[in-house]
Amino acid sequence: MSNLMTEDDFNFLLNGPHRSYYEGRWEYFSVVLRMIEGIHPNRVLEIGPGWMPVVKDADLMYAPEEDQFGRPDSAHGQIFIHDATQKPWPFEDCVYDLVVALNVFEHLDNKQSRAFREVMRITHHAILTVPFCWTGGESRWMHRIHRDIDRELVKDWTLGIEPCEIVEIPRVGSKFAQGPRLVYHWEFK
Repeated sequence: MSNLMTEDDFNFLLNGPHRSYYEGRWEYFSVVLRMIEGIHPNRVLEIGPGWMPVVKDADLMYAPEEDQFGRPDSAHGQIFIHDATQKPWPFEDCVYDLVVALNVFEHLDNKQSRAFREVMRITHHAILTVPFCWTGGESRWMHRIHRDIDRELVKDWTLGIEPCEIVEIPRVGSKFAQGPRLVYHWEFK
């Protein structure tokens, strides 16, 4: 079983310099961690892990450009620098038990279905989170890409493949970034 982020780890992040990024995220992080515990993965790839991956010993995939939402200070798995919108990803078929991407897919520049095909190719399970029906935030470009994502759009991004579980996380605060989220878990045969 993989080495998972704990609530203490999360609180360390919440009390550090990236507090505003992590505020309100434990609600969905805890759901993701529960899902991971039910999968019992050995090999995990986490895409865009922020300042700490939820699976501490996961392999990590970062975009080639600098990410304003950070990169872990230390990594225990391999690091791959690769744009998730570009095929093929640098992995063999079915090499991972799990791919995790928390609030990443909305950033993939209308190439989500391309990325999802690669996820399906390299893993047996996937957990993705996305903002759910956020409105407002017109003043900032980064906010605009988070708006108006609904179940139908995610279904388009994920090729109509039905997940085995969807959890809706309600709004957790008044800030734009604390809006509702959807947590998806797929199992691929």
